[in-house]
Amino acid sequence: MRVLVVSSHEQTFGGGEGRLAYEFAIEMSKLHDVVFMFPGMAPAALPEGSRFRAYTIRSIDYTLPALTSREMRAIYRFLDSFKPDVIHSHTPWFLGAMVQAWARARGVPFYFTAHELPSKMLDWGLVRYLSGFLRSGVLHRLTSTYLVSFCRHCTGVVALNSFAFKDIRGVGYRGRLSIIPNGRTLSLYDGKTPLDVHAPQKFLTFAGDFNPRKNQKFLVSMLRYLPAEYRLVLIGHDVDHQYRREIDSIMDAQLRARVTFTGRLDHTLVPAELARTHLWVSASLMEVQSLAVMEALASGTPVLGLSNETIDELVDAEVGGRLEKDASPEEFAAAVRSLCETDEESYRRLCQNAHERARPYDWANTMRMTERMYEDSSRGVGSTRRATMAIPLLFATAQMFIALVAYAILKLMTLATRLQGVRRARVAETKAEARAEA
Repeated sequence: MRVLVVSSHEQTFGGGEGRLAYEFAIEMSKLHDVVFMFPGMAPAALPEGSRFRAYTIRSIDYTLPALTSREMRAIYRFLDSFKPDVIHSHTPWFLGAMVQAWARARGVPFYFTAHELPSKMLDWGLVRYLSGFLRSGVLHRLTSTYLVSFCRHCTGVVALNSFAFKDIRGVGYRGRLSIIPNGRTLSLYDGKTPLDVHAPQKFLTFAGDFNPRKNQKFLVSMLRYLPAEYRLVLIGHDVDHQYRREIDSIMDAQLRARVTFTGRLDHTLVPAELARTHLWVSASLMEVQSLAVMEALASGTPVLGLSNETIDELVDAEVGGRLEKDASPEEFAAAVRSLCETDEESYRRLCQNAHERARPYDWANTMRMTERMYEDSSRGVGSTRRATMAIPLLFATAQMFIALVAYAILKLMTLATRLQGVRRARVAETKAEARAEA
């Protein structure tokens, strides 16, 4: 079978969606001929034995495809020559909609995996800095209208868990909807020996790009209520500089010495961090299905988190702990101590239960469920109604135009900030020279 996998992100960007789409394509290529279509650069190396090809598209920044009419015609010519039997998109936006239009015209089954909750897509990211009309209910309604229209033109839609299932239904989509979880290569996280709960230092770890949704500021605040032997390791890229400055502002010298910022780490290095982690901590306000939590559990690391979609799905007292969303940093710290200062037998039991909890999320299971969904559609199960592609194409084109304008504005803002910094540096240099001459 020939499968086309579509993503709006290069494999090393876009958080979970970028990694998942790439890994999904790799896993599928072990069974079928796969082309992975995305904006960005092709991966440097591929696993042996895979039938994987990358179709890369010129991109603006690392996520926005710079599609001209000429490039769109080239994509359609490629699709005509590749003749995919199935198309599986991990993005509902411009590239996904353009390929969906081709699939509808050619009668090719088209599936979509939703990596975000439709009702909350505008609650985070750059949109939070906007005001007035752009953050009004009108924008939410337009987004929901587009997503529902996009989904109605899919052969099937994939929700990652029951929370995503309810949310997708909640925005008005009534078509075929399957629950298929993210997959992980669980073997990468085998072999960890439970750590000593009586060690002189105890390490708490969290991974996620720095932004308010990940709520790292809460974890840093929580550390104040723990004894000095506790250390916090924060893995992630500084994508929101304002938020990172907020975190820095609440740390004194003593607290700063207990927090390690690793920056972005390649996911192949995460197992080494987990090997020295006593407890995985998460204060994220929303996580549809966090890869980081799944990997922590797979390694046999207990998890403690504030209630969100992933924590509610995967974490309970058997593998760590779950607190209410409005729990205070002090309450969180008390729960950390309860888990990390227990007896050795209880801690080992938590580690073993955590490892077992992750077993259903192996890529092999995800692939079996995905292929079963494809087979059902080939038998006519869940076929979609015939409908015009005007709405999704219109909205996708508008989204592409708005994204290009927003990107240009951001570039100008960045340039202005740099010029302002240069001007300040020159003023400071002039003042220093004047003082020296005086």
